[in-house]
Amino acid sequence: MSSFQLRCPGCGALNRIPQEKEGVAGVCGNCRGKLPPLYSRPRELNDTDFDAFIAAYPGPVIAEFWAPW
Repeated sequence: MSSFQLRCPGCGALNRIPQEKEGVAGVCGNCRGKLPPLYSRPRELNDTDFDAFIAAYPGPVIAEFWAPW
C-alpha cells in the first residue's frame, strides 16, 4: 500500500496519508488540526465545478487549461 506525507499547516508535523484517502480532508495526528485534502493526480474539472473547487480548496492549486481546437 502506498502513501504520501503531508505537513500539517498548524504544527508542522508530518502525517502519512494512505493512497486510498486521496482527496479526503484529514486530521493531524499530532495537534488534531484539520489537514487539507491531498491530490497526487490531476483532477479534470469543467466550467460548472472549477470555481467551486478553487473556492473550497485551502491550499495552492496548479491549473492547466486546454481546448480541443
